[in-house]
Amino acid sequence: MMLNFINYVLSFVFVVILGQHLTRSERRCRCLSHDKTCWPRTSVWQNFNESISGQLISVQPSAAACNLNPLNIDACITAKKEWTNSVWRSDQPGAMQNHNWENSLCSISFNSTRCNQGSVPVLAVNATLPEHVEATLRLVQKYNLRLVVKTTGHDFFGRSTAAGSLLLWLHHMKNHSIISNWSSCQGERFTNVIRVDAGVQWGEVYRWLATYGLVAIGGASGTVGVTGGFLQGGGHGPLTRWKGLAVDQVLEFDVVLADGRRETVNSCQNTDLFWALRGGGGGTFAIVLSVILRTYPTPSIIGSYQVVIPPTNTRYADFLHHFVQSLPALADAGWAGYFYLTTKTFTLAFLAPNADQSTANQTLHQLFSNYSDLNFTEPYVFSLPTFLDFFIHVMDATNTNGNNYVMGSRLLPETIVRNQPHQVADAFLRVKDSEQGFLVGHLTAGGKVSDTTQNNSVNPLWRTTLLHMLSAQSWPDETSKEDQERLAKLVTKNVEVLQTISGGAQSGAYLNEADPNESDWQQKFFGTREHYNRLKAIKDRVDPNGIFVCNKCIGSDDWSQDFNCPKTSNTNKLCLFIELLIITKFFLIILF
Repeated sequence: MMLNFINYVLSFVFVVILGQHLTRSERRCRCLSHDKTCWPRTSVWQNFNESISGQLISVQPSAAACNLNPLNIDACITAKKEWTNSVWRSDQPGAMQNHNWENSLCSISFNSTRCNQGSVPVLAVNATLPEHVEATLRLVQKYNLRLVVKTTGHDFFGRSTAAGSLLLWLHHMKNHSIISNWSSCQGERFTNVIRVDAGVQWGEVYRWLATYGLVAIGGASGTVGVTGGFLQGGGHGPLTRWKGLAVDQVLEFDVVLADGRRETVNSCQNTDLFWALRGGGGGTFAIVLSVILRTYPTPSIIGSYQVVIPPTNTRYADFLHHFVQSLPALADAGWAGYFYLTTKTFTLAFLAPNADQSTANQTLHQLFSNYSDLNFTEPYVFSLPTFLDFFIHVMDATNTNGNNYVMGSRLLPETIVRNQPHQVADAFLRVKDSEQGFLVGHLTAGGKVSDTTQNNSVNPLWRTTLLHMLSAQSWPDETSKEDQERLAKLVTKNVEVLQTISGGAQSGAYLNEADPNESDWQQKFFGTREHYNRLKAIKDRVDPNGIFVCNKCIGSDDWSQDFNCPKTSNTNKLCLFIELLIITKFFLIILF
């Protein structure tokens, strides 16, 4: 009797678990466009296209027009003319801002006989309405398609493009509005918040808000999307020292979940998801349709823009040591901005919001006065009435893309910059003098970025950082694969140098601007394994089948190297359970 009872219980448990398995989707290898056994038939695509008002479009790599047989001459001329124009690139569904992530072997420099689709999807949904997004996710679920999501192609990991996938392109979702008086779900009142749709870009926001005397906290590049990976990954920029990271300004999201459901996400509804979306990375948890952000009265700007060529390596090293030693004082005086180091040149683009011009000029005089042989431009500072003026004349004027590019980075703690300036400068010099590379310094942390009361999922190391340092390499299209791999390894080596001045093994990196070959990326991008695990638990709950998967994003370690197949499927887990059940029953038979 006891054995029969145990058999009954075990059988009942088995049936329950089997039923749960059969009534839910499972993680399995994605259906890709080259696989005709699973890829939707033409009639399915036609019906789907009708359901989304004809928004399904074909996609080509950005240089394909110059490599077709026969050539599309007019389109090729346009591509060559606009190649480095980041606005043009964001308007092309198949273009990435950095050409190498298209992996197509197409080129505007020569007619490549090896030009192919590469990592560019063959089809895209040009979404303009929330219903288009919802319908796309239902289709993806039904046919187990690989999905990628893109707004502008500003991505240094290839996260928004993948061979054989379906692209959800949000670029033309352009609605935006100001809400004069808005109350949060907890009753907190805000004035002049903005609601911005998924396709709006920071340059559009800056120009629009300037007509109201306002500014939002955004990025340095005007073609970066507001709501995507930039915001969801943290978002640093020219004004973040003044008012905090871009993600610190978020009040509410409107999203579509992986199963196609539309949800409001804020501090009262879907609170775990609200925490995760504010720093856990884009393309991971949900499709953000729109976001509500704080704004501020635009500050006046004191700026400085300098490009110098030090006469000797010794003078360059002397000045760089002096510059790094001066950085804490410059930060304390309200300066923010960027500096660029190549083997021969030093470039500085700094700004100080609402600063006193005389005081600002004095701080830079102390920085430059003993280095007159470097020929810094005088007067050292200029005054502009609004942030938009600085953005147009300094930041937007240098916003070009289209090159092949790989980078790596580290977040430098403020305590190290203040207390070990000599070691920091020496490390900068080592990276600067590496082959063909350059080093970019971002004085965009500290100040309000250091506010530890912010309850969001951004890498906690941002709160103790002063500098975000980035080492990069670029190359022409004709560069061999071997040389590209060598340059990527050089970036990794330079990151190791930066790591010696950023906390060693416990150092961190900005997840949007980091080394694609970062090994311990879960800790480096998210601060700690505990932080990563909390985000992953939320990911598994809101997207159990991994519809949103991208390179070194939360949960991507559950997938194969190409992110098309799960490392362990639900089928495998069920088989393991059945095996354990059989073994258990066998031993029970022996015992009884």
